[in-house]
Amino acid sequence: MKKAQTEILGLAIVVVLVIIATILVVKFGFSKSTNTRNDFISSQEASNFLNTFLKTSASDCSQLTMTELLQDCAQGTGLVCSNGEDSCSYVKSAATTILSGTIGAEKKKYEFLACSNFNMKEIKCNDSPPLIPPIGQSCPGQKKLKIFPIPINSGTIYVKLEICN
Repeated sequence: MKKAQTEILGLAIVVVLVIIATILVVKFGFSKSTNTRNDFISSQEASNFLNTFLKTSASDCSQLTMTELLQDCAQGTGLVCSNGEDSCSYVKSAATTILSGTIGAEKKKYEFLACSNFNMKEIKCNDSPPLIPPIGQSCPGQKKLKIFPIPINSGTIYVKLEICN
């Protein structure tokens, strides 16, 4: 009888250890996936915003998209919108208005810019000045960014949006 009681006590200790190990795995496993999920959501936010912004039509500029206006800005063809702004100024003012009303309204820091000479390693423009100067404020630390290339006749322009976590 004593041997059976010892075996049951040993089995109970093993079960308790397995339960504790399972609780620890679940606790630490889910906290990492939550961070990964938040990183993914921030990255998607930048990507979705830029994708939508670049496809947005400009009512004051012959219904051209922001992509077409950026191409005109880079190629310097001299398009003037009905409100008197050139294509570069129009994109800058539209981006400022939309970003401040969306991402800025959520009290998040962001930086938007467009340039024709982009350094992918350092993630910055080599232009001076860039086609669209930085809008918003860059932040140190964790940030999610998206860079969209836009083809033009003489090369490529890059549009960058970074959103701080």
